[in-house]
Amino acid sequence: MKKTLLLLFSLIAFSLAATAQQPQRGKFNPEEFKAKLESFITQEANLTPAEAQAFFPIYHEMKGKQRGIQHKIFRLKKNAPAEDADETEYAIIIQKINDLGVEMAELGVTYYKALCKAVPPHKVYAAMRAEDKFHRKMLEGFGPGQNRREEGKTR
Repeated sequence: MKKTLLLLFSLIAFSLAATAQQPQRGKFNPEEFKAKLESFITQEANLTPAEAQAFFPIYHEMKGKQRGIQHKIFRLKKNAPAEDADETEYAIIIQKINDLGVEMAELGVTYYKALCKAVPPHKVYAAMRAEDKFHRKMLEGFGPGQNRREEGKTR
């Protein structure tokens, strides 16, 4: 009995020690993410402090509205019609998704016009590219080990 308890205790202690050594990822902090994004875009697009002050309120308003539309699209895709739904019901859902996509594109056009009035268009373009680059860099940190591009180089 004592040997069994000792073995069980040893296994528990070993598993706790192993999990304690694994690096812990913090929870997502939206404010920290926003600050890093702004800093990265400001640097990559070479925005002056005045340009950044004019750019980011418009940018964040646009992204917030686009996120709201994207959530509606996700809900439509997630909540499938009943199993006995006919083709018309599916066509209606597809049309709603497409309409929301058009709404998001129109929203982008409106806001990018406003951004181009706030800062020079070449800096808006640079900010768009910087945003894509930032998101790629962030996603590289999510996978285990090296990213795929680096793994491909070692083969």
